[in-house]
Amino acid sequence: MDTDQVISIINNHWKKLVAVVVILLVIVLTYSTANGLYNTGVQQEQRLDAQYLDNQNYLSQYILGFHEQVGIAQASTTALDQVLSDAVKGRYENTSAGGGYQVNSPFFNAIVEAYPEKSTAQLVASWQKIQDYISSGREGYRNTQSKLLDMLRVYDTWRNSGIIQSVIVRILGYPSNRLIARIGENNLYGQAALDKMYQIVLTKEGLDAYNNGVQNPLVP
Repeated sequence: MDTDQVISIINNHWKKLVAVVVILLVIVLTYSTANGLYNTGVQQEQRLDAQYLDNQNYLSQYILGFHEQVGIAQASTTALDQVLSDAVKGRYENTSAGGGYQVNSPFFNAIVEAYPEKSTAQLVASWQKIQDYISSGREGYRNTQSKLLDMLRVYDTWRNSGIIQSVIVRILGYPSNRLIARIGENNLYGQAALDKMYQIVLTKEGLDAYNNGVQNPLVP
């Protein structure tokens, strides 16, 4: 075997070794990237799960707090809870019937109807406290909804950023079934959960304004 043959054999071995090293590096880098994206996805979905439950917990605590405000902790009714939930979500804000949260407004009448055990005079006597509580509840609920929306925006930005990253994220299956929108005893998973989390509650007036491009004047 002459010198040229020996050199050729050595070069071939080096080429094979380099190729193997390159392949191993690609595998290691790909695994590291995929593993990092997987862990990031798990963390983001867990935070979204928790925030979605926290928003519902806010509504529950708000309703309990209202009962305590007007001394009806032992007289909770489904009808009253629904009125309170609608109020914090803005159903009675600047209604076409007028009045907002004032006495004799649709909200006031709904409270009277939902809680007949308390006289109208008793409700009127504590109505300022009720208005203040509802207003603070509205602001608090808006903040929790805004926080959830911001977290959803971060999650979707992460999922769709980068040509390679977005492909790997799709291969990893995000949104995954670890993303859960728990609503009472019912659960939605993955994309269905993501769609549900985006369904931020709007008032009828707000929806109408989006649809027809017209916002009615605020009712004092």
